Formats: sequence, C-alpha cells, structure tokens
Amino acid sequence: MAIWAARVEFTLDHDLTGEEAIAITEALAEVDPAASVGVEREQGRASTQFFVTARTLRSACDQAISHTVAALGAAEVLAEPRGVEVLDEATFTERLTRPTIPELVGYAEIAEIAGVSRQRAAQLAEEHEDFPPVVVCTKPGPQRVKAAVEQWFTAKGERRRGRPPKPAAS
Repeated sequence: MAIWAARVEFTLDHDLTGEEAIAITEALAEVDPAASVGVEREQGRASTQFFVTARTLRSACDQAISHTVAALGAAEVLAEPRGVEVLDEATFTERLTRPTIPELVGYAEIAEIAGVSRQRAAQLAEEHEDFPPVVVCTKPGPQRVKAAVEQWFTAKGERRRGRPPKPAAS
C-alpha cells in the first residue's frame, strides 16, 4: 500500500459557497482529516484535495473520484468531476519544495546577461516591443522572468560591448 496525494477538479453551475465548501470538507474528513476544498480561478470550478491509501495509481484515481462524488452528494452539491491528479508521496513532496515563482531579474542582472551597461539594459527593454514583459514592479525597479530574458537575447544573437557603430553619412 502507498499514500497518494489526490486533487479532483469539478464544475458547478454557480460559484461554490463557503457553506458548501465546509460541508464537502466535513464529508471528506472520514477519508482524510486534512482534506480541503479549493476554488479555482475560473467561475464555477472548484477542487478537493486529500490523501488516499491504495496499491496502484489506478486504484488511487478511482478512490479520489469516488470519495469526491460521495462528498459532493453528502453536501448536496450538484457538480461534475472534470479532472483528477494523483501523485505518489515522493512526487508530491518534491513539488512542495519547488519554487512557485520563477527566477526574476532586474536591469543589473539583464546587463550581466547581455554584457552591456545597466543603462543600456534599460534602453533595450524600452526600445524593443518584443522584450519580455515586466511581471512585478519592486522598489529597485521592474522585474522580468530570467528564462524569458535569456531566451530573448539568444534569439537576438550576441550583444557587443560598447557603443553601436555610427551609421555611414549619406
């Protein structure tokens, strides 16, 4: 037997109320006292999260769906399961330790990536419409996703240090 982390997403014809979430959680408490219900970003979508004990992944999936359907019924919530994610304990634990926010960079780090000055890095960001967008503004300045910035410079080719050559006079 193994422990599996289960998440079952379901849809409703309305947004889940607090009372409904509590009723579903209480119904799942028999399966896992730490069970929870979450509301998804999209309207009318929610999910249950809990642990099950099963011999196989297939059995864990079946149990997760069955327990969720039973909890929805006990809570008198009309909903339809739309998806299930079941992870073994090691994978679940590894995901918990992974950062959820990607590495971010400001102009100083962009300058290092590109081999240019900080001022030039800021100019590049302003001059190019396809430069990776700002994802968060902080007191030191705007922050962008590092991987997107590196990819942008790779796609543009090598940057050269110093001033660009002046155009030939016509």
